[in-house]
Amino acid sequence: MSKEQTSQRPRVLVVDDDETILAKATQMLEQLGYETATASSGWDAVTRLDTTRPDLILLDITMQPLDGFKTLTLIRASKEGFADIPVAMLSSHDDVFNIGKARSLGCSAYLEKPLELQELKAVLRELLTVRAVG
Repeated sequence: MSKEQTSQRPRVLVVDDDETILAKATQMLEQLGYETATASSGWDAVTRLDTTRPDLILLDITMQPLDGFKTLTLIRASKEGFADIPVAMLSSHDDVFNIGKARSLGCSAYLEKPLELQELKAVLRELLTVRAVG
């Protein structure tokens, strides 16, 4: 059964090595009506793309051993159709270097932690609308 047959709700993959952040982000996304999947590391996220088939990825920058920048690079280099998935990077450091590096690697948006519901909602709406139209 295809994803379209099983659910009309967009699926968001949340990738963070902090269990509290994963739980909070999942709660917020479900409150907004999204399906969620989680990964606790960059490797976990990359290896689960085929099974989770996300419409959007929320990706933490600071993780070990594979940080968000390296994870994004692997996602963008994918030949299995995942290269165009919108990715919003998450960081507790809102600095020009991180934002610039994330954008240069193909990041679609940048969200500062702690996540704010209205900001998350706006970014999700924008990125998923752009993907649906594009």
